[in-house]
Amino acid sequence: MSKQESRRIYRTALKEDFPQVLRLELGGKVFEYSKVHWRIGGEDRGLRYGTNPHQKAALYKPKHSEGGIGSVDWVKWGKDGPSATNVEDGSHGLRIVGYFGGPAVAVMKHLNPSGVSVGRRGESLSSVYARARDADPRAAFGSVVVLNRRVDKLTAEELTKTFVEVVYAPDYEESAISVFQAKKDIRVGKIPMPDHDSNSPDIVVLDDGSLILEDSYRTRLQSLEQLRMLPVITKRSPSEAEYHALLHSWWVVCEVRSNGVVFWKDDGSQAIGTGQQDRIGAIECCIEKAHRFGHDLTGSVMASDGFLPNIDNVEAVAREGVSAIVQPGGSVEDPELIRACDERGITMVMTGERSFRHF
Repeated sequence: MSKQESRRIYRTALKEDFPQVLRLELGGKVFEYSKVHWRIGGEDRGLRYGTNPHQKAALYKPKHSEGGIGSVDWVKWGKDGPSATNVEDGSHGLRIVGYFGGPAVAVMKHLNPSGVSVGRRGESLSSVYARARDADPRAAFGSVVVLNRRVDKLTAEELTKTFVEVVYAPDYEESAISVFQAKKDIRVGKIPMPDHDSNSPDIVVLDDGSLILEDSYRTRLQSLEQLRMLPVITKRSPSEAEYHALLHSWWVVCEVRSNGVVFWKDDGSQAIGTGQQDRIGAIECCIEKAHRFGHDLTGSVMASDGFLPNIDNVEAVAREGVSAIVQPGGSVEDPELIRACDERGITMVMTGERSFRHF
């Protein structure tokens, strides 16, 4: 296969024949979904393809939904449209930036953030994006970027300095759109921020077509006040700055594929470990990434989406100078872990809430 033929595979939309409407009945309650189309160049267009180029796919949105990824309006179309992965990355990124009241940016790869940052007082949106990108610049290549603020020209110029597949934001300045138009393949979507009040269940389809239905997940920790109400089980309590960092790191780790950990400092992720089979492996992956890109973890905080099972977890982060940990708790080793934190001056908050994400 020639290089040109190979590239064409990833740029050619598959014609699909999925139904226009889906109805799901659960205990007498009906959830109705309509297939999403966009009018591009005088014709109706849908997803380019599914997770891979040989998989047909279609996007459906709840009938009465007015926000979220299903309501995206394409400001700029390219590469024959979005794939399923492009849309899924946007959805997960929206979940992350939606937690934050201030400016926030999530750089997404394969349903995981490679970098997340939140705005400091007086900081430009372009700088917020640059910090998220540079948290892991290697992983950010070919990313989907989600912002919760209107994109200006300076931010658009920063976004086009490296290869970005898709940008999602609530709005764009005309000057920003002009910058994007100069890039042939980048797709730019205008998307209303979701309200997260959907009562639709999460659905997992198994290999034989069986289904698992479960309540959709969103952490109960929605504010600093709620975090401060949790018991601090170490001798030292978090400082005000640590409380802010712990909450922000927790919000991010809730949207990371488990086993996941997030190191957070100076209003941004320093490293994110995702999808590891063991907790210490996720921690070690994070530490290695931070070192690779010159991030000093001294004074950072760490969030873990599941309990820390062994003392080596605390020992590893203590060697890096981590000052605070937020994690669900519930391990039989909790008393030993607490003693280890006290001996090293680390403060630890247990949420009592596990936040695994497997899809």
